[in-house]
Amino acid sequence: MIILLQGPDTFRSRQRLKVLRDAFQTKHDATGINIVRLDGPTLTVDEVNNAMSTRGFLSSKRMVIIENLSQHKSPKTVEAIQKLLQHWNNDDTVLVLWEGTIPSKSRKKKSAGLNVGQGKDVLTEDFPLLSGTQAAQWVKKEVARRGGMIETEAERLLISLVGNDLWEANSEIDKLTSYTKGRPITTADVELMVKSKFDSDIFRLTDALAGRQTNEALWLMEEEVGGGLPVPYLLTMLARQFRILLQVKDYLDAGNAPGRLATELELHPFVARKSAEQARRFSLAELKHIYSRLARLDQRTKSTAIDPRVLFDVFTVEAMSKS
Repeated sequence: MIILLQGPDTFRSRQRLKVLRDAFQTKHDATGINIVRLDGPTLTVDEVNNAMSTRGFLSSKRMVIIENLSQHKSPKTVEAIQKLLQHWNNDDTVLVLWEGTIPSKSRKKKSAGLNVGQGKDVLTEDFPLLSGTQAAQWVKKEVARRGGMIETEAERLLISLVGNDLWEANSEIDKLTSYTKGRPITTADVELMVKSKFDSDIFRLTDALAGRQTNEALWLMEEEVGGGLPVPYLLTMLARQFRILLQVKDYLDAGNAPGRLATELELHPFVARKSAEQARRFSLAELKHIYSRLARLDQRTKSTAIDPRVLFDVFTVEAMSKS
């Protein structure tokens, strides 16, 4: 039996790999001594042959796990191993190929998929990135599995901040359920506890807008949307950042102490410091100007069939204009 686990959602594929390992240990090998892991990028044909031909120790069954074979530096080696596996037939060994392909914004060529044949003895399981709705459903189930509850708006906000990175979402759910101690997780909890994984990119985009760097802003937006970030997520993060900038601007213009900014506005210290720097580059009128256009953009993306990227280009040009 050959099982191929592949796709960019490495959190779910890792969970599936663990399920397979645990099931094998429960049924065939409680000690796990007959489970072998091989590093695909450095693998040789001989190592695969040896692993597949070795008999089990105190068990008739073995499990061989090969990770990221497609990332091997030698295409010839990959081809040779694939041919070996295509003609391999051993009922006493379960072979699991784990391929964690991760999308990149660098425009580099992605790894090609593996070809290990077809048939009743080859099972392929794909793990694509979840959509926004699917990720929200996953969050709800994971919170419930930990004995907690989460409000719908908080669930949406969490996904807007971490995207469909389930590794990050899982970590944040742990923090949130521990913090709320059984009560429903609210948007206030998420805003307080979760730092967006896209903060650095949003700060770069905000800097570009502040500096009237139209080309830079357009390129950053293209990178985010073209890299797979759904428009609603980007809108939420941009709106959140400019809402913070408005709050920071009001706070600083009122003569309040900058040192208490993070505490008074309940912001992450890094976010507070960076937002204070950015707020000084905008006038209050400019912040309101951009924030109002974000609201208009949000409405247009929901009510028109125009490509969201075109709408983002229009937004950038409008945001660069003086209010």
